[in-house]
Amino acid sequence: MLNLILETLKKENIAVWKVKKTLRERAELYFIRKQLDMPRYAVVPEYEVSIYRDFEENGKAMRGLSVCYVDEGQTQEEISAKIQAAYFAAQFVKNPFYELADAICEPYKESTSNLRGMDIKSAASALADAFLSIEDDGIAFVNSLEIFVRRTEVEIIASNGLHVSFGSDKIDGEFVTQCVKPIDVEQYRQFSYDNLDAEALKQKIATAIEDVRRRANAKVAPKTGTYNILLTGENVATFLEYYCIRSHASTIFPGYSTWKKGDKVQKDGSGEKLNLDLVATTPYSADGVAMKDLPLLRDGVLQNIFGPTRFMRYLGEQPTGDFTKLRVEGGTMKFEDMKSEGTLETVSFSDFQMNAFTGNFGGEMRLCLLRENGKDIPLTGGSINGKMQDVEDKLIFSTEKYEDGSYCGPYAVLIPNVPVAGI
Repeated sequence: MLNLILETLKKENIAVWKVKKTLRERAELYFIRKQLDMPRYAVVPEYEVSIYRDFEENGKAMRGLSVCYVDEGQTQEEISAKIQAAYFAAQFVKNPFYELADAICEPYKESTSNLRGMDIKSAASALADAFLSIEDDGIAFVNSLEIFVRRTEVEIIASNGLHVSFGSDKIDGEFVTQCVKPIDVEQYRQFSYDNLDAEALKQKIATAIEDVRRRANAKVAPKTGTYNILLTGENVATFLEYYCIRSHASTIFPGYSTWKKGDKVQKDGSGEKLNLDLVATTPYSADGVAMKDLPLLRDGVLQNIFGPTRFMRYLGEQPTGDFTKLRVEGGTMKFEDMKSEGTLETVSFSDFQMNAFTGNFGGEMRLCLLRENGKDIPLTGGSINGKMQDVEDKLIFSTEKYEDGSYCGPYAVLIPNVPVAGI
């Protein structure tokens, strides 16, 4: 099919193009309580064809783009019709001209995950076994669980001579915990891993079960006021998206962010200096750019901007590709030492968000723990609403670590003097 697409592009006299072939192998398990409700296994090929059209408007060089998708088994006539339609549509996408990713031609790059070489059905079963080993007391439990193990093979070819291919493996999924006494409540959780780690999933589920039990016993919201807040786990990654989004080329080029390499983007203060890295989870980007780990901040100073080829070209920068994982260095305080009297640990939110354009962060708390007389008091309701610019110079990170598919770094961050709306 790939050769047929390439032949059709030549036949249609398309001068500039890129074809991305993706072969996805998936093993999926769906549980209701501890009963396997549905297993699925599929191998699905996908062909994404990017058609570029060069033209001028008011004396300015433009490069339009339209994308079409070809299905396995389609005829050359059907493919031609799709390519012709995409070429026609590309004239209405009036992007300033830019060069595609550099024309590299390299051998296949293997996945570095420990899933490589393993049957993905067996990997899914190992995760299921870890879940099934958790005791169910009938009061607090997992009422549904979905496990996805994905193996992906990608090949990217472009008209300028670019030709790369690679494999990647990933685990992700979601589950809902439920506690039926003293009141019936549910909480939703997600997980993602680059490697098979059944013990990590087991621990995450066990912790979530205890959290939903505490949620069922929480009766009131915290009092309105200002608190030292503890964010944990994936919420730390969301909080630090402020620095990723504001250093992204697609944010800088249109002027939404004024950050430049060498800018001090974190204020000086009593907190820890930020040292952030972007982690390459695949050897090539969707554009075919060779990817490697990229320093983002060093002691609060911006080291690089990043993003897809088009916006990096517009900014006069070498394309880096897009990144989906952040690594955070540091952590100076034990988690338990962070929980001083009056500290509010935010265990779960309805939806914790960071607005990178304003710096505002917050969300409604489903479960939080107030440290009072040396004990953690479960509370529910109320919301936090802070601003990164007010706290970035006072942040303290835990020595304990946390890792998932999008984050690797301290498990918790202590944020001082955050407004809380409660009772």
